[in-house]
Amino acid sequence: MLFFCCAVQDGKSALTFSPFSKYSISEAKPLSDVKRPKDQLKAHIRAQNQALILETSERVFARQGLAKTTTQMIADEAGLPKANVHYYYRSKKDLLEAVLERILRLWLDSVSEFTVSEGPKQNLTRYISEKVDQSRANKNASKIFAMALIGEEAFVLEYLRRYFVTELSREKSTIQQWVEEGLIQPVSTEHLFISIWAMTQTYADFDAQVKIMLQKDELEESDYDEAKQFITRMVLAGCGVVG
Repeated sequence: MLFFCCAVQDGKSALTFSPFSKYSISEAKPLSDVKRPKDQLKAHIRAQNQALILETSERVFARQGLAKTTTQMIADEAGLPKANVHYYYRSKKDLLEAVLERILRLWLDSVSEFTVSEGPKQNLTRYISEKVDQSRANKNASKIFAMALIGEEAFVLEYLRRYFVTELSREKSTIQQWVEEGLIQPVSTEHLFISIWAMTQTYADFDAQVKIMLQKDELEESDYDEAKQFITRMVLAGCGVVG
């Protein structure tokens, strides 16, 4: 191993002596220039490893359940040493929280906010469509979220209190404006969203039940489209949406 003693002169590093090397360098590039490619490579590797670990964890948690999953299972499926998993996430709890935060961020970022000007019909139709699309594209994520809620994981409950309640408050204000304009009947915003979440997320959380009911081995695009149309009709009619 080489050890160097560095001094900085006019923004440049000068290696003044090297006790363990026969080399002595008096002039070098600025440290920022020397480190940048290496730092970028390290950051890239770190991001790749974390993404691999989180994606693998999502599959394993959804398949095995939160209690039965071990970091060894995740490491084996990811093709990584267990020590690598613990390098980024100290415990299974830390890893689960990282997976859940990734899921919740995905949900918040992939659903459009309501806009007063577009009215209730367009907003509710789009929201239901986006929620069904989420259930189709992210079944594992939805299942893990459901498991965490059933188990009353403290991280998820606190996240919901901090972010989802704020989101709901904003949508409630928008819906109230529509009520005042006569575009929708007075409705409980809380129960409206609880009902929409239940109807749309069942196509992910209980997809096995849905497949049995529809007598299919796998759900097709037409099944999700039919679900969107049915749920939308129910919600719009139940809320007395005008136009």
